[in-house]
Amino acid sequence: MVLAAQTQLVPASEFAPGEIGAIRNQLIEKVVAQVAAKLNKAADQLIVRDIRPSSDLDYTYADWNEQTGSTSDAYETMTTGTMGDRRWIVLYGVKFNSEALSVTHLKFHIGGADRAIWNLESLNEDDGMVGVCPGGIVIPENIPYTISRYVRSASAPCNLVLKGVVIEPRGLVVSP
Repeated sequence: MVLAAQTQLVPASEFAPGEIGAIRNQLIEKVVAQVAAKLNKAADQLIVRDIRPSSDLDYTYADWNEQTGSTSDAYETMTTGTMGDRRWIVLYGVKFNSEALSVTHLKFHIGGADRAIWNLESLNEDDGMVGVCPGGIVIPENIPYTISRYVRSASAPCNLVLKGVVIEPRGLVVSP
């Protein structure tokens, strides 16, 4: 069971060297084990790969392009859809690539409930505007999701790169 405190976003500068990689790897191992059991497959029959924003998360663009918000002082949808069959996404962080903090929060609504709200205002330039979520956010197969951002200024750029991976059976997209 993931406690609410484990879904918080922590600035990268608060972690010891190697700790972020360890968090990412632990999250991947945990979800790979769950997916292997659910699909009745050996873990080596699964692939862990980078997220393709457009194909995996129904994002408007093929990459995390810089864009501006269309509203001010309100949540707006970044992406929404239903996760694909035999596909799981694990989100463990975010990188904010903008000079002005035009987006202050990210909200993850998964399977009919808000699972986390990340506060981007705690990120700073010393850590490259990167935040990490120790408990991760998992979007399971065939589950509806909406990822929203709270936009302060509609005209300012809001380039957010979600850090995470896709876990799926070998051959669905990649066949190494």
